[in-house]
Amino acid sequence: MIMRDYSKLKYLVKIIIKYLPLIGIILFLYLIYDLGIEKIIDTFIKIPPLIYLASVLVFLPKLVLATMKWQYICKKQNIHAPYGFLARLFMISSFYGSITPGYVGVHMRIYYLKEKTKTTIQKCIANSFIDATLTFLGGLFLSILGVILYLEGYYELLPILIGLFIADLLAFLFFLEKRRGSRLIQWVLKPFLPKNLKENISDSVNLLYEDIPKPREAIVPFLLELVIWSIAATQVYVLSLTYNLSIPFFDFIMLSTVSVVLGSLVPISVGGLGVREGIFVVFLAQYGVPYDIAFVLSIAGFIVKRIIPGLVGFLLSFHEMKILKKPKHNTDS
Repeated sequence: MIMRDYSKLKYLVKIIIKYLPLIGIILFLYLIYDLGIEKIIDTFIKIPPLIYLASVLVFLPKLVLATMKWQYICKKQNIHAPYGFLARLFMISSFYGSITPGYVGVHMRIYYLKEKTKTTIQKCIANSFIDATLTFLGGLFLSILGVILYLEGYYELLPILIGLFIADLLAFLFFLEKRRGSRLIQWVLKPFLPKNLKENISDSVNLLYEDIPKPREAIVPFLLELVIWSIAATQVYVLSLTYNLSIPFFDFIMLSTVSVVLGSLVPISVGGLGVREGIFVVFLAQYGVPYDIAFVLSIAGFIVKRIIPGLVGFLLSFHEMKILKKPKHNTDS
């Protein structure tokens, strides 16, 4: 009876996971219908190609800093990964992240990192989740500041954002402490593992915690994340110059960041599509920005921040896969 109920629950979870992203797509299509496709297209084509180019170029310092941050974490874990490889892998993981709900596809980089560095899969898992958690914490921190400073009418968001930040930070610090974290991981995973794997779980957890960074060593990458998030929002701000909006730079940066973070918190769409646009339209409305312009800015921002780097990453993934499959001589770059 218990097994049958478990099978039903498992089937229900699969259905939810399969169709939940459709909600965001439906919302996205509704926004297009409500605003009018012709109006959206007219607003879109007003952005000159040079503005798009300038916005894409702003991505480059983000790539430099994001790679620096990631390599810093790798060095703390004694993972020897060349800067050039990590930069390419950042682009590749951006592609996988942009086509999955909640950006979970970014963790595809675990495979590439393991194959390139010949490090254990456990250490690579820890590396990816440390980097992703610091990214999320940076976005949450800026979002909290954004609501406090620029969104007076949305203070009800503060308990959610602050609660998530504190919970995520405490979980992160708990995880970094080997004695407590390893016990919790074993306690959570053991009931779900086959009998033959239960015997080796202690060894796997020890490998997960091999060369794990100390909490104080997370301060530098966290501060870098604040800059990285700001650069990403600046890409959208550059696009907004087309429409001569009367929104101060720092207001725009914060509002853009809050909309992206809130969009990622609700896993009902691919890459936050639909949810992010709806939130951004509402936020910019308080500055008198027409709905169609706010909608187009959110979509165009997603294109320059995610789609274009993602397409480059998609092409790089084929090249990188060929390199990883070749006999190893000297692949540093």
